[in-house]
Amino acid sequence: MTVAVSSRREHQLQVAALLDELEERRRQLHRLKAGGARRAGLRDLKSELEDARMRLLDAVA
Repeated sequence: MTVAVSSRREHQLQVAALLDELEERRRQLHRLKAGGARRAGLRDLKSELEDARMRLLDAVA
């Protein structure tokens, strides 16, 4: 039973960390957009945000 609880807790922590990462990346994009960054300058950040979303999707699927 301890292994199941430990595994569940690890999963919860992983999902929480991914949610935190998504929030931070989203905030960063909004700050840059508000500062006048252009689309081409945001391309890599948007790609990284999408990668984080996919990792979260894999974690909860």
